[in-house]
Amino acid sequence: MPRRCRLLEMERDDNIVSFDCEKDAKYCRELDVASFPSIRLYHRDGRMDQYRGPWKAREAIRPYLLEADEHTMGPFTLLDDVVLVAHPHPDDWDFYDRFRTLAKQYRDRYSFVVAPPVSDTSSAVACYNNIDDVKRTASDLETEGALEQFIKLCAAPLIPELTTQNEAQYTSTGKRMLHYFTTTEAEKEAYRQELRPLAKKYTESLHFTIIDAGKYSEKLSAVGLEAGQKTGLALEDPKTGNIFPFSGNGRITATVVEAFLDEIASGKIQPWEREAGAGQTGSHDEL
Repeated sequence: MPRRCRLLEMERDDNIVSFDCEKDAKYCRELDVASFPSIRLYHRDGRMDQYRGPWKAREAIRPYLLEADEHTMGPFTLLDDVVLVAHPHPDDWDFYDRFRTLAKQYRDRYSFVVAPPVSDTSSAVACYNNIDDVKRTASDLETEGALEQFIKLCAAPLIPELTTQNEAQYTSTGKRMLHYFTTTEAEKEAYRQELRPLAKKYTESLHFTIIDAGKYSEKLSAVGLEAGQKTGLALEDPKTGNIFPFSGNGRITATVVEAFLDEIASGKIQPWEREAGAGQTGSHDEL
């Protein structure tokens, strides 16, 4: 860990060091700290492990609604995995009240900040998903529930794991869905890291999803893959019902996935033809 960081506390054996990312934001950036508080274990061989458990004391550590100015705005956007920043118009008390109410409701999951207005005519809100390095903004939030939906949209992972509980959330958008099947947590995380840039590129038209092939093995055959295989890839189009199973071998990388999508788009890969009676139960019954 860099010695030039502002040290707040150090044990005598020099094994534990802490510093303030709000005061030393550039050093946090050098260490690639996307959000904080953050706990890391640095090994002698150069490896680094990061604590990813729950922050039980979040409520007690900081207020549910923070106020930012031009000096603190940057560090505050890195304060948590998900940070919501409201830019209320001075006369828009309704927007401010709704934002404050949601800040109280979700204070144990996300961080909420109020900052100066960015428009002379309306309020706006920005959301920073620091896990996926995605920023979203919105200003048309007059509809009932629109602000809460925006928060949920921003907090949703760029590459979610599909389950019976969240499947409808993604199939209802009408976007195509690229399913990656695997059985281990390590492979799931490796896929997210590898495919995150590509998922951002196609975010307007395609959901990248992960499906646990051990828990939902029946989904494999429903998308044209072999039952029992440990890994696999398939594109599903909820609008047309077309399915395109990936037949390649080897490691599934971003380059391989993009080539697969390009071949589908150019017509080089045709939709999978189901056998009579196969896959008629629908994906909602298979997860």
